Amino acid sequence: MALVFAAVCAVAPLHASAQTQPTVQAPAQGPGQAAPAQAPGSAQRSSFANPAEYDSYMAALNTKDPARKAQAMEVFIAWYPGSILRFEAHEQAISAWQAANQPAKADVLVARLLQVDPDNVRALANRAYVGRLKASGGEAAALAGAVTASQRGLAVMPKWQKPALLDDEGFAKVKEQLAGIFNGVLGFAALQEKDYDKARVFYREAVAADPTNLQDVYQYAVVQLEGSPVDALGFWYGARAIAIAKAAKNDSAAQDIDRYVRSRYRVYRGSEEGWDAIVTRVANETAPPANFKRSIPRAMTPPEQALQVLEDNEVNKLTPAQWVLVLRHRDVSPANKRAAEAVWKAIGERQAASRLKLMFKVISVTPERIEGAITDEAQAGNLVDIEVTTSRPLNPPPSVGTKIAMFGTLSDYRTQPFMFRFVRAELAPESMPVAGGQCADPRPQMCTKDYRPACGQLRDGSRKTYSNACTACTDPQVVAQGAGACP
Repeated sequence: MALVFAAVCAVAPLHASAQTQPTVQAPAQGPGQAAPAQAPGSAQRSSFANPAEYDSYMAALNTKDPARKAQAMEVFIAWYPGSILRFEAHEQAISAWQAANQPAKADVLVARLLQVDPDNVRALANRAYVGRLKASGGEAAALAGAVTASQRGLAVMPKWQKPALLDDEGFAKVKEQLAGIFNGVLGFAALQEKDYDKARVFYREAVAADPTNLQDVYQYAVVQLEGSPVDALGFWYGARAIAIAKAAKNDSAAQDIDRYVRSRYRVYRGSEEGWDAIVTRVANETAPPANFKRSIPRAMTPPEQALQVLEDNEVNKLTPAQWVLVLRHRDVSPANKRAAEAVWKAIGERQAASRLKLMFKVISVTPERIEGAITDEAQAGNLVDIEVTTSRPLNPPPSVGTKIAMFGTLSDYRTQPFMFRFVRAELAPESMPVAGGQCADPRPQMCTKDYRPACGQLRDGSRKTYSNACTACTDPQVVAQGAGACP
């Protein structure tokens, strides 16, 4: 079953850099198209105690005119209220009234059928479809009933028994189509609430069930392009919606969709370069190529860059500067929050395995507290993004403007303005030439050969001159060192 959509409303500017998405509306035709006229499966004429019952049903089923067919099915229901075909007759009548463009009469039968069979999947699908249709037309209150019907329909579908008129293949197809209707309604409801992450899940199922459904394909593009982060697959589905509209000779819909998706593309990439080529290519594609998202260069916002960092790297191999980027944007979106949680967990696991070593520029200093800058941006602007509490006073302390490395523990962080809290910190051996102090564990395994004398204090209280501070701390007997040769 393919749903054909009648119109796309024009869009109006929302901001200077973007436009609101057009609303694709569905037609009056409903979801319950009739099955081809045939004998009702194993229920042959000879199996009916009253063959006239069978004849009456088949006569109604074979009626060509939709309105007359609906009337004949209603007569059959009235004459044979206990027939094994009564539910099928209701469904056929509902479908026929929809085909006859009489949705109000179809609604009456839907309500009647759900009273006697509240789990009737086709009736629930019809209620869901019509409710969405009314909501799309401005009757917002109708959406609640459509959502309820969709939720119930998806819940009862696994136990739906195959109708007599359908073979196994036909039944599987109908189930897929009706599931598409239910998911489309739930996606549409989430879209109205601007819950784009939730809407993406439902629209994905709806579009998989019917890839030619203009309404669902287009709105799937919308939730991908309006959500945070933007999912570049939305451009493929937007281009696909344009192709579907053009194939249906709905040029006004195609133009309005193109106007909206093009505006989002311009924001995403910074220009319209490549968009027309995508529209042309997608017209001949049935699914997005594997590399589609990466084929569109973009100027990402910092929160999007934070998410891209995790896409491009293993979380346990990120640098401290990348930690800052991800953690700083934790509160921007649910996706950024998940990314920040993953990074903070990885930092905790790393600290549990061995002492954490960080390098930063000294912005301000006292013997017990240092304010520093980790990222290149912070160092260039002398902006503080790490607050260090030392395990013991530094004597002498490092000079402002020097870059030092320290071992310690990241205990917490603040997002805006960003600040790491680094506690129980000790100077790493390579930083001791700029500030004497205790030798920190783990001891260095390798040192440079530069000669900058350092005086090492041994455990027995004696002192010894070493070629540099790092070399002094490689000696397990040295507990501390100071710049310069021993007196």
